[in-house]
Amino acid sequence: MKKYNLLTGLVAATVVLSASNALASDAATIFTTPPGTLVTYDNASGAYPVVTAILSRQGAVSGTHTYTSTSLLAQDSTGSLDIFAINETTWGYSPQVGDGIFAQGTNSPFHQIPEIGSLQNFFPTSVGNLVPGALVATIPQLNVATLPQSIAGHLIELDNVTISGGGSFSSIFPTFAGGNVSYTITDGSGNNMVFYDWVTSYSTAAALGGSPVPTGLVDLIGFDSVFTSGSTSTAEFTAIGVIPVPEPATLGLCGAGGLLMLMFRLRRKA
Repeated sequence: MKKYNLLTGLVAATVVLSASNALASDAATIFTTPPGTLVTYDNASGAYPVVTAILSRQGAVSGTHTYTSTSLLAQDSTGSLDIFAINETTWGYSPQVGDGIFAQGTNSPFHQIPEIGSLQNFFPTSVGNLVPGALVATIPQLNVATLPQSIAGHLIELDNVTISGGGSFSSIFPTFAGGNVSYTITDGSGNNMVFYDWVTSYSTAAALGGSPVPTGLVDLIGFDSVFTSGSTSTAEFTAIGVIPVPEPATLGLCGAGGLLMLMFRLRRKA
């Protein structure tokens, strides 16, 4: 795949910014920008946004289904957000964890996740950057009706929980054909919240399909969202990594998500 170098990227950014009159912004600024606004995720005043996790990969296959776009989380010095519906063929670029990126598109928050979609420009500005660690949080911090900016869009670590429920998929995680499934995660103090396996939207979730649902303690790596239906808002944790506790000495997280188990969802993303 074609890789743009830094100089080419900066020139392209200058042209686009001049044509669109959109100012470079960091995650904190984009978080408060009205939906539907053209935004440029560049954070020129601080560190460039760095890819922290690949949520779904264009071309990944689950059964007869092929995922048509790539989604990722990117973080800068002020916060983190999701960039979705990336067509790698269009941009000639396959993003990797640790890449610095330039992204311009529409501010499209979804389920209180700050997101950029309908990309008009997208390219790497650097590669091999230090990747920020996941934010360590608890169920009470995540199980809220309104996500604070310090949580929304961040890669999150949730430790020492158990997974239950899932109906007919209580023992085996579903594949793409099985559809999305809700589980319950519970901590040692009895706090619980929804854990949603979003196989219809993320290749990482479908890759987990057919694997056993752990019966003991696990650590989860993922992100938080809030699903609202009428007057009811439900916080949901979506995991990209499920790690048994205690962790095996040789087990670690790979750049594209969890080494052991990967899972994702978005109801309106294919």
